[in-house]
Amino acid sequence: MAPHGRDAALAADILGKAGVPSRICANLDDLTGAITEGAGAALLTEEGLARRDVLPLQRWVAAQPSWSDFPFILLAAPRFGASRGAQGLAWLDGLGNAVLLERPLGAAVLSSAVRAALRARGRQYQARTLLAEYERTAAQIAALNASLEERVAARTAELRAEARERERAEAMLIQAQKMEVLGQLAGGVAHDVNNVLQAVLGGARMIVRRPDDPAAVTRLAGMVVDAALRGAGVARRLLALARRGKLQVEPVDAHHMFAGLQEVLAHTLGGAVTVHVEAGSDLPPVLADRGQLETVLVNLAVNARDAIAPQAGAVTFSAVAEEVASGEPHPSGLAPGSYLRLAVADDGPGMDAGTLARATEPFFTTKPRGKGTGLGLSMARGFAEQSGGAMHIDSALERGTIVTLWLPQAGKAVEPPTAPPAASVVAAPGRTQRRCVLLVDDEPQVRTVLAAGIAERGHVVIQAVDAAAALARLDAGEPVDLLITDLAMPGQDGLTLIRAARTRHPGLAALLITGHVGDATSMLLDQAASDGPFGLVHKPVMPDELADRADAMMSAA
Repeated sequence: MAPHGRDAALAADILGKAGVPSRICANLDDLTGAITEGAGAALLTEEGLARRDVLPLQRWVAAQPSWSDFPFILLAAPRFGASRGAQGLAWLDGLGNAVLLERPLGAAVLSSAVRAALRARGRQYQARTLLAEYERTAAQIAALNASLEERVAARTAELRAEARERERAEAMLIQAQKMEVLGQLAGGVAHDVNNVLQAVLGGARMIVRRPDDPAAVTRLAGMVVDAALRGAGVARRLLALARRGKLQVEPVDAHHMFAGLQEVLAHTLGGAVTVHVEAGSDLPPVLADRGQLETVLVNLAVNARDAIAPQAGAVTFSAVAEEVASGEPHPSGLAPGSYLRLAVADDGPGMDAGTLARATEPFFTTKPRGKGTGLGLSMARGFAEQSGGAMHIDSALERGTIVTLWLPQAGKAVEPPTAPPAASVVAAPGRTQRRCVLLVDDEPQVRTVLAAGIAERGHVVIQAVDAAAALARLDAGEPVDLLITDLAMPGQDGLTLIRAARTRHPGLAALLITGHVGDATSMLLDQAASDGPFGLVHKPVMPDELADRADAMMSAA
């Protein structure tokens, strides 16, 4: 914009020869419109702005986007600042990106300045493109983030659904496994119990048919007793398997125990099997039920003998002390503490992976029918875990088998009991003092047999079918010296009956008979023992044994 003379045409001609297209604007409005349409730079003369209102142009400059800094080239007379003063310089600053060229100037300077301004404007357009691309990318990222959250939420829901489905499938699998084990357990128990019942029922019926043949009655009665004891053995193994059997723990010297087992098993296992013991005399004692521990070790030795047979081989008992440190998980899941590691190893053919995986299943056995119950290893594991330890089997074909038991060491402060508790003292038969015993059991046959055994000692036995009947006899004023009751009965159980009876007769001596005692009744047993003379007898119990316990308790009372 150069409104005076031929300046505009001359400048356009110079720029045209330099290859720069241009447009001549007649006034400021025309110039502002051309800039708005997309001009790359503006060339204007000082006199074109004189007496002109530049406010619209300054407003446009101020309203530029962040990427834009439009270039202006102002052709001014010499000493522009001196002629216009501070007001003129402020006006020039209002244009922003403005370059002042004093006239006269050559064509080369003019075209060079215009090209520089256009290049600067081109870079601004590149910045605009990059900024737009950045904004598009940012928008895409925001959209992706939004959709990502949606996808994550959807996938999380899918995973939760899959987890629920997996848990349901696992629960169904566990239930199926439980039913399979329960079926094996029920089948094995039914088999062993039916054998016991066969011998008991058959022997009892033969006794009924031969009352006049004392020799036959004695022989058959012995057979019935043996069968019943075998049934009691099955019950004990099942309780050990379920970890519900009652343990009488005491410090046990493994060195002396192994020495005794070696002497016994040397004859029991046969001449083809050699028994070795690797246990030092300085081993710490182990805290366990001696009888059950010896039973477990004998069963393991017999299993080893059966695996070796008919070949010759060796069974080795070993024992070493072992410390399980905290923070170091034990492969058998042992808690931190001091243990004695007992092992029974054989050099037999070993087990394949499938047999090893099922070795501790109840009633699983590889022995011929009738040669094994399949409870030995499961009972050993139950005994070890109930004792506060663990069991592990290591076996492979052609490598033999090692069964390892970890049992807790006995502390130095633990001493073997010097005498049994008063309730366990066994008195000799043949009492002369007549006493009254209240016997409560809901099974008529059991109650009749036990009552007969107690009555043989000269005592008066009052029988009751349940707790209500027993309390009625006490309320009637019966002079009872001892209450004997079964634990599991319809209505009130035996412990509830003992508490109710002692509200009528404080400190009444009581003897509880039970098949097993679980954790739920241990606290109640402690309370029963603290409220008066109290004893506990586990089924099956022989009539003479119950009578001995009854005599001992009444004598102590």
